[in-house]
Order: sequence, then structure tokens, then C-alpha cells
Amino acid sequence: MKLSLYQRLSFALLSAFTAITVILILWWLHVEKETRAEAEQRLNLSLATNLVRDNPLLQQGNRDYDALKSLFHTSMILGPAFEFYLLDENGVILTHSIPLPLIKRKSIDLTPVHKLNQNVVSLPIYGDDPKDKERQKIFSAAPIYNGSNLQGYLYVIVAGEHYENVLNSLQKNDRIKASLLLIIAGLTLLFVLMLWLFHSFTKPIRHLTQQMMQFQSSGFNLQSLQDPSINIVVDNNLPLLESNNSSIVKYGVLPSSEVSHSDEITQLTNVFNVMAKQIHSQFTELNNADAKRKELLTEISHDLRTPLASFKGYVETLAIKGEELSSETRQQYVNTALKGASQLNSLIDQIFELAHLESGQTSISSECFNLTELMYDVIDKYQIKASNAEVTLLLNISENHTSINSDIGKLERILSNLLDNAIRHTPSGGSISLVINDTDTDEITIQVIDNGTGIKEEEIAYIFEPRYRASNATKGKHSGLGLAISKKLSELLGCELKVKSVFGEGTTFTVSMVKHKALC
Repeated sequence: MKLSLYQRLSFALLSAFTAITVILILWWLHVEKETRAEAEQRLNLSLATNLVRDNPLLQQGNRDYDALKSLFHTSMILGPAFEFYLLDENGVILTHSIPLPLIKRKSIDLTPVHKLNQNVVSLPIYGDDPKDKERQKIFSAAPIYNGSNLQGYLYVIVAGEHYENVLNSLQKNDRIKASLLLIIAGLTLLFVLMLWLFHSFTKPIRHLTQQMMQFQSSGFNLQSLQDPSINIVVDNNLPLLESNNSSIVKYGVLPSSEVSHSDEITQLTNVFNVMAKQIHSQFTELNNADAKRKELLTEISHDLRTPLASFKGYVETLAIKGEELSSETRQQYVNTALKGASQLNSLIDQIFELAHLESGQTSISSECFNLTELMYDVIDKYQIKASNAEVTLLLNISENHTSINSDIGKLERILSNLLDNAIRHTPSGGSISLVINDTDTDEITIQVIDNGTGIKEEEIAYIFEPRYRASNATKGKHSGLGLAISKKLSELLGCELKVKSVFGEGTTFTVSMVKHKALC
């Protein structure tokens, strides 16, 4: 079973707090025991010395063990917490105040006795307990002299077994109850407090997880993030960043001044909001592009079918009736078929060019060149076509010869498409002007101005869409992709392509370039 972050934190907290509580209780019991032992030993530190000094039997070094037992018995009646032992100079037990069967040691280690008498270590000092081979207890001890001769030691266990049994029986129940109550109360209080803190800390993460799952289950629909049951709402005021592909918009992040004052969860939420908006934007763009692609394929398939059918018809006629046709008719059919093939080739080239531009993979090869010379080249390229259409081409340039830094091939393609479009929409006897404006403004502009049929006001907004063909187009057949390609190329070069038109009077296309970026 997988545990949530909140559950894992809760279990970790419970384990850590339980371990800390047990350690603290054990430490507290140890400190209490040591403090009590020190107090009792310090209180009875001179007990053995006083007994030796005030008792004639001990002062004289008397080895009357029966008398000493009687003395020890009397002392135990007065102080039942004490156990008395008489030791020789080597620590061997000579007599004692307790029943013989209880004695487990024959001798006592005198090292703690010497330390106690010399005050070389701090209290409490523990010595051997004669009633147990391993146990040690606090004690009081004093040497016994007969004149200057050491006779032995009086060794007194301060807190004897009887005393500890009585003390433990009185404290046992209270201590257990107090300890349990302390543990339960402390654990409960701190655990509830920490659970509340963890719940508060992990609440944004749970909401963010819920939001992400809802966003995924809704098919990456941005509206699903506006659920009022979720506290995290997409911030629609985040700044936008434009990508190289102008058809895709990226959403920026919060300013660093705001992020620095946010915690990590808030920053994560902001990043997710940005990501959600960008994903939604890209899905929308993909859906729109897919819809346009299907529409474009439908329209282009019709345009392809017409010249292809004509081409196929003439070729089949030549194949079936070639011998029956006159040489003039046969040549006419061949020319018509070649014209249809040329039209098909042009349309297919434009389709591939537009698809390549929309993929965002077109590279720019900038170089410094003379704009005036490029305009002359474009005029020469279309001079014959304009003459056949009885249209005059004019070039109007400023006195200075402007040199710019751009992709000459792509800029020539833009101007060629605009000029070709102008020739088709300019009637016989009309004129087309190419104008370069390089003034003191921040822009360099190239204008293609015709006095042709113009464009209806309601159609101007659609002329850069693929497959657009104005309702007043009268000259020849065309693919309708030229202006769309020019628009894409302009965006790629960082230019702006604009149009102004008056229906029945003419149209002006303007290519604007920022001067500080365009000049060499």
C-alpha cells in the first residue's frame, strides 16, 4: 500500500517522537536516581566516622563479634535503612548486622572506601553490596585505629535493601502512573500539534496534485483549473513571452522580486500555472493548425484536381488521337498541357514552402546588401509579365542608396509575391510603384503601390490567410498562397507587413523594418 506524503511524515514524526520521549524518560530516571543517591550519601557521609568515634567497642579495636552484632542490631533498630559491616584492613567481612544466609561476598573492594575518605571524586560513590555479587550501593565508611595501628573499617550501606523495598513499593505505582500520563499527554499533545502543522504544510501540495490530476483528466483544458473547490487558481496576469515561432505564445514566470518572497510550494504552483497555460496554448494552436491544415488540404485538392484533370485530358487526347490531329492542334495541346504542368509545379512548390515556414525550421542567412539594387532586380524580373499585362512598373527611391542587413533571398521572395499579386489585380493601362522610404524615422519601409481593383474592407482581414482569393480577382488563376508566404517570411525576418486598400482605387502593401536592426 502506497502512503501519501502526509502519512509518511506522520509516521516519521510518531517514530521520532516516541524514541525521543523514551530517551528523555530514561535520562530523567537516571538523573533522579543519581540525585537521590548523592543526597542520601552526603547526608550520611559522617555516619561511620561518628559511630567509630562514639562507640568504645570500635575505638578499642574490640573483636567481640557478639557484642558488635548486638551493637549493629541496636543501630539498625534506630535506623532500619542502614546495614553495618565490620571489615579487616584488607576488606574481609568480619561481622555484620544482617542474617548470614544473605551474605554473598566474603570481602569488599576497598578502592571506593579510600576514594570516599580522600574526597578524590564527586558524590555519589558506589561500593560493593555484600548481599549481591554484582550490585553496588552508596555507603559510609570509616577506618578503625587502635592507637596508630589500622584495625579495619566500619562499612555502612546507607540505603539498605529493606529501605529500597519500602521506597520502591511506595513510589512504584505513582511513578508508573506519572510516567505513563506524562508520555501519553506529551505524545498526544505534540503529535496532534505536529499533525496539524503537517496538514497545513502539505495542504498546498495536495491541492496542487489534485489540480494536476484534474488538468490531465480534462484533456489539458485550462478551464478545469478554475474549480472553486481548489484553492490554486491560474493567474491570468502572468507576463507573456513570444517564441521564435510567432504562432506559439509562451507564458512567463513571476518576477524575481515576487518569487523571492514566496515559499517553495508557492513557486512550484506558479511554475505549474505557467506550464498549464503554455500546454493549453500549444494544444489550442495545434488544434487550430490541424483545422487549418484540413481546410487547406480540402481547398488545395480542388485546385490540384482542376489543372491535373486538364493536363491528363490533353495528354490522353494526344496519346489516342495524336495521328489524327493537325500539327498546329497537336502543338496547341502540348502547350496547354505544359502550362497546366507548370501551374501544378508552382502550386506544389508554394505548398511545400508554406509548410516549411509554418514548421518553424527555416533558417536566416543575413548579409549586407544594397536595397536599391535588389529593387531594380525585382523590377527587371517582372518587366516582361507587366508588359504583357499592359501594366507600367515604376521605381521611386530616395537619393541615398540604403544598405541593409537581412536575408536577401527571403526579402526578394516577399517583394516578388507582392509585385506578382499587384500585376494580377491591376487592369490594363494601370501602374505599379515600388517605393523605398529611408528617412529620419526609426523605420525603413518598402511599399508596393498599385492603382488596381483594390480590396473590399470586409476582406482585408483575411488576405494573408492561405488560400484567400479576393472576390474581385479577375486575371488568371493562382494558388492564393503568395500573400500567406510573404506574411510568414516577414515575421521570420522581423519585419511587419501591412496593407491599405480602397476598393476600386488600388492597394498599398508596406514592408517595415526597424532601422537599428536593418542597417549594416
